[in-house]
Amino acid sequence: MKRLQPFLISLFTMLLIPSVASAVSVAPTNLELTAERGQTISSSITVLNTQASDQEYFVDLMSFKPKDDSGTPEFFSSDDFANDLTGWILFDSKSYIVPALSSSEIPFQVVVPDDVPSGGYYAAVTVSPAPADVVAANGAIIEAKTAVLVLLTVEGETQEDLELLDFASTGGAFDLPRRSFQFRLQNQGNVHVTPVGNIKLTGLFGQTILDLDANKDEGRVLPASTRMFAVTSSDESTSWYDTVAFQLSHLAIGPVTATLDLTYGESGAIQSSLSFWVFPWQLLVTLVGLLIVLCVGYRFLRRKRL
Repeated sequence: MKRLQPFLISLFTMLLIPSVASAVSVAPTNLELTAERGQTISSSITVLNTQASDQEYFVDLMSFKPKDDSGTPEFFSSDDFANDLTGWILFDSKSYIVPALSSSEIPFQVVVPDDVPSGGYYAAVTVSPAPADVVAANGAIIEAKTAVLVLLTVEGETQEDLELLDFASTGGAFDLPRRSFQFRLQNQGNVHVTPVGNIKLTGLFGQTILDLDANKDEGRVLPASTRMFAVTSSDESTSWYDTVAFQLSHLAIGPVTATLDLTYGESGAIQSSLSFWVFPWQLLVTLVGLLIVLCVGYRFLRRKRL
């Protein structure tokens, strides 16, 4: 019997983990809520069951914070819920039955204490096809859960303060129309903010070469964190013809100025600029090639007439 124990344990784990790791679809991916101190607000998430039979889904709460300056959330459990949003969210039940091939609303309440400071508070509502203790015991804590990020702003003495740490461009003098930029923002306030704006490239003659969305994914910057934003003018490879046509139509040659212009919150604004040189070698090669073809053709016709 002792020899069979490891085999039975392994078999049980193999049978259990696939059911735990099955995908769970939830909406929305983010919930932005606003409340006052001492207020109780109601909200909900939607769970979609794509299976052909009724499914039971389990809800849980986790804290999260930015893992690095990419903005990727890092989830962790919290033992002290005194001033944590995970301790303010209340569900009617720990599990819910969702009928086959349908969706169900899972309501919850947020009870805000009347003595907490104003600012941003953050938590994740997780949904899993297995209880949290079973999932954790099988080493698939996050993989088997789908999370909805809850971002709560407690009104009052809120402060929106973004600082630009750096703004840079990657690439050489030959990288147009494809060009990459990156900038880092540090949130020195007490609420999360979503910067909006653009990066405009201006040429030697004052013409607009490119106008790029600086935050097309609507990334947020949480308090006491730094986030890097990457902006690329084109995600697809550009053909020779398209590159030459772009360089010709925009006269992209010589010094180019890139201006970062951002706004956030009620009245926050950030602006910065940098310069780099552009050498449209594809256009020049094409023009030289056409000139050679014309010269050869002219000489050929002239000799033929003689």
